[in-house]
Amino acid sequence: MTSNANLTPAKVIHELKAGHERFRQARSIHPHATEARLHELEQGQAPHAAVLSCSDSRVAVELIFDSGFGDLFVIRNAGNSSTPGSLASVEYAVEALQVPLVLVMSHSGCGAVGAACKPEHLLTPTLMDHVGHIRNGLKGAGLPFEPQVDLTHAYGLHARVTARELINSSALLRNQIDNGRLEVHAACFELHSLEINWLGAEHEA
Repeated sequence: MTSNANLTPAKVIHELKAGHERFRQARSIHPHATEARLHELEQGQAPHAAVLSCSDSRVAVELIFDSGFGDLFVIRNAGNSSTPGSLASVEYAVEALQVPLVLVMSHSGCGAVGAACKPEHLLTPTLMDHVGHIRNGLKGAGLPFEPQVDLTHAYGLHARVTARELINSSALLRNQIDNGRLEVHAACFELHSLEINWLGAEHEA
């Protein structure tokens, strides 16, 4: 098992961007994808980053960043939202695994964000609650809902809103950020172009 002791957020961002560029250029090397690699990790893991992303089947995080077993601690839910479960998972990655970077990555064409902006379907009570949380966050961030929502803007804004919600909800994250040991970044993956819009580090609101 490797250690994250010498890793900085800047180094991890560089790794992620390099892996993504390989993917985007169709030059993926699929590192750390062997049985031997998995056996190396039997006694523990030391991923370099925690990534909160959407459950959407088109957003396969390890493929997008050309990474393999043990490289990324991935948390997924509909709309890459801040929920008790996702926050607990992020805190585990930061506290127990000592990741120096948390990345919240949204994507174009997200159904959850789309439903929050343009509710057109009858949703279950649970989905209504989840989508309503996204909608309230976007409204609070100043997204205009009239006369027509700019979905392209909404997708990226939601990543930033979620990143801030994670920080605001966690004393652990705030302390690690204040001590210079952690950064929480937001990004948005574009399905058509395969590009990632890196939105930068977020801080306590």
